[in-house]
Amino acid sequence: MYKVVGPNGPACEISFEYSENPNPSFVDKPVTFTVSPDDASEDTVRGALKACMTGRTGKYQCGGPLFEQLTYGAPAYASLEYGGDGPLPCGTPVEVDGEPLYPMPKDGQWGYVNRDGDWKIPPQWNRAGDFHEGRAIVGGRNAWGIIDRDGEAIVAPEHASDVDGRPPFTPYSEGCTVANIFTDTSQPAFFLDRDGKAYWRDRRPEGLAELDIEEFGSFSEGLAWFQIGSVVDEQHGWIDASGEIAIAPDFANSGDFNGGLAPASLEDHDQFGFISPDGRLQLPRKWTLDGAQPFSEGLAQVSTGAFEIAFMDSNDFAFHDVTLSDEDTGPPVRAEIEAAGAFHDGLAPVDVEYDDTREFGYMNQQGEMVFVPDRLDGITVCDARLRPEFHNGLVRLVVADNGESCGDEAYLDGAPAYDAAHYVYLDTQGHVVLRQAK
Repeated sequence: MYKVVGPNGPACEISFEYSENPNPSFVDKPVTFTVSPDDASEDTVRGALKACMTGRTGKYQCGGPLFEQLTYGAPAYASLEYGGDGPLPCGTPVEVDGEPLYPMPKDGQWGYVNRDGDWKIPPQWNRAGDFHEGRAIVGGRNAWGIIDRDGEAIVAPEHASDVDGRPPFTPYSEGCTVANIFTDTSQPAFFLDRDGKAYWRDRRPEGLAELDIEEFGSFSEGLAWFQIGSVVDEQHGWIDASGEIAIAPDFANSGDFNGGLAPASLEDHDQFGFISPDGRLQLPRKWTLDGAQPFSEGLAQVSTGAFEIAFMDSNDFAFHDVTLSDEDTGPPVRAEIEAAGAFHDGLAPVDVEYDDTREFGYMNQQGEMVFVPDRLDGITVCDARLRPEFHNGLVRLVVADNGESCGDEAYLDGAPAYDAAHYVYLDTQGHVVLRQAK
């Protein structure tokens, strides 16, 4: 039986429920979906129901207990078009024309706007990621997919991850994304090109076929790291797009190449450094770092000791702490770096501490705090621990509706709606450019 639940934004929500079924686990569990009132024919309703019952969401916003039951473990893995077993169409950056698009929620769903706030892709997903190389990851729960800049599906939103809430695809980089799809069990990691075709899904190149590869990294500067074995005995190396091993798996940790350097650590101890594409240590001269992140815009975050964070350039340490003005006294102070993100558009998010005061803000490449969001008029950040990074000139923050208190909600970046908070986009000077309408 089915019934009309009522309006859901511009659409009409319908609920279907089995009163009896040969499979008793299907009984008395509704599946819901939405259709356009302008196209609410019997065929449309049947088509929407079929999409939901086969574990797909499409444009119908499928939900409800029965849909979740059917989606969990859905064989969507097999629905991907296979590209090949040979060299990957990866390893070269993809330039995309057109204005930047930014994820924005409305009425509990995500779509995309331009910098002027004009809707370019209507809200229709529970989650939506940033565009990278003209592709964005959308969906939510066990139904993730990939779209192009027109909002058209490159990969249907029907794929699950082995970690609840995390998409099974990485952001596109140099023409490809890494897929880690879960059906009834976790599947081997493989690559998807910009058309959504799968490579190395069922068979890997000869040099990799005998290796127990658990995970791949994204391509950067023509190379991608890979991990062999579990957390206890993992080994890391790098491959090129042909599937040849460019750097042997002789490392305990790995990261993306940027500016000819990638973070790594040796198997026999926990000290980090930066290697070149030939696998040789370049920075610093010995394996002396406690931790290291990939370079971004010429700087890399490193750990020089327990709870000691600094930034390095390609030659040496750039800075160990951050300069900012004291909000009460005015004169600049030096603050220790407690946590930080990567540099994009010339700024990086950073948590700092000085005189028993903790603040979250954005610093430049000279180690100077450019702005602290909580010091801006009418802005109170709801969870600074998210530390969002800039993308295409703007950064998205969750802020209090009243500019003062965020309430007691648990704030996770990506939720489409909060009772006492909303999203804003700030530019590199701390000016509000976009604001979610509630």
